[in-house]
Amino acid sequence: MSVLAIHGRSESGAVIKKGGPVSLALWEKKVGDKFWVRGPYGHPFRVGHHHKLLVVGGGTGLVPLISLLAHLRGREVTLITGARTASELLFKDWLEKECKTHGFKVIFATDDGTFGEKNQVPKVVEHVLRAEKFDGIYTCGPEPMMKLVYDLAIEKRCHIQVSLERVFKCGVGICAACVIGPYLACRDGPVFTDAELSGMPEFGHSRRDLSGKKVPLGAGH
Repeated sequence: MSVLAIHGRSESGAVIKKGGPVSLALWEKKVGDKFWVRGPYGHPFRVGHHHKLLVVGGGTGLVPLISLLAHLRGREVTLITGARTASELLFKDWLEKECKTHGFKVIFATDDGTFGEKNQVPKVVEHVLRAEKFDGIYTCGPEPMMKLVYDLAIEKRCHIQVSLERVFKCGVGICAACVIGPYLACRDGPVFTDAELSGMPEFGHSRRDLSGKKVPLGAGH
C-alpha cells in the first residue's frame, strides 16, 4: 500500500493492493468508515537542482512517485512505469494526460506486452540509459527491480534515490525492526541515496522478518 498525496490538493488517499489480512480488511471498508494513520516518518525524496531526470516506478511503487512528479514540473522528466499486464497499470489515463500537460515523457511496460513495451521495467531502463544521459534517477517499486535500476545507475555514474520498504513497528527508530546496513528505514529512510545504499549489503538480497531474523528478500512474501 502507498499514500497518494498530490501537491496543491487538500485530500490524500491510500492505494492498496489485495494481499494479506490487513489489505483485505481495508478493501472491505465502506464509505464513511475510518482508519487510523500515523506519520509521516523519515525522509522523502530530495529534489535538488538536477534538470534531466528519470523516474522509475513498478507496481504500487508508482504511487509515491506521482506525488513527486508535481515537484518536478519545469524539468526534463522521463517516467517509466510497468506492471505484469495492462489491467495492473495504475493511473494510466491520468498519467498520459498529466505528462502531456507538463511536457513529461512517459513509457509504459508490461511483461506480457498487452500495453506499451513488452519488457520488464529494468530492461526498459537499460535501453533508455544507453540512449540518453540523465542527471538523476528516482525509483520506487519491488526491491529486485530497484536493485537492477540502482546497478545501472552506478554503472552510468548517475545519482539515484531509492525508496525502500521494511517492517516498521515503532516508526521512530527505537525497535530497530527496520534496520538495513547502518541505517533504520523508518528514521533514516525510507528514501536512500546511492552513497547510503553502497553501505547496505542487504539491499536487493535480504530483509528482516517480524522477529528481526534476517531472511532472503522473497521469503514469506
